[in-house]
Amino acid sequence: MDAILSRLAGRSPVAESRLAEVRGDVDWTFGAPNHGEIEKRLRHLDTPWAAGALVALESASPQSLEITHALLARGRQQTLRECLGTELALTRTTIRTPDFLEGVRAALVDKDRSPTWRRASHGGRTLPA
Repeated sequence: MDAILSRLAGRSPVAESRLAEVRGDVDWTFGAPNHGEIEKRLRHLDTPWAAGALVALESASPQSLEITHALLARGRQQTLRECLGTELALTRTTIRTPDFLEGVRAALVDKDRSPTWRRASHGGRTLPA
């Protein structure tokens, strides 16, 4: 057992991961101030990782992407309790939006995995206090 632990202690699984290989690009890309800038940075990188990330983002709900980005930005200044409260309050309203309903339709009802998202629009809404 000691031999196994000693051998594993000398390895750095993070340094050997695919994520470690693109860590700088991830930090630069997702450190952008908004979703539009994230997409712009992914296009600028022109790497296989960036292309895959862009495909994933383009298939997601624009509303969900904007909300997630805002939650992460706000969460930097909040306690865990405050973050969870904000997410709960937001969930209570988000589940009534057209994009949420479209996602449920595409994933659970029709199971066609082809949602038709509306473009992101805040309409003056902000995250819950």
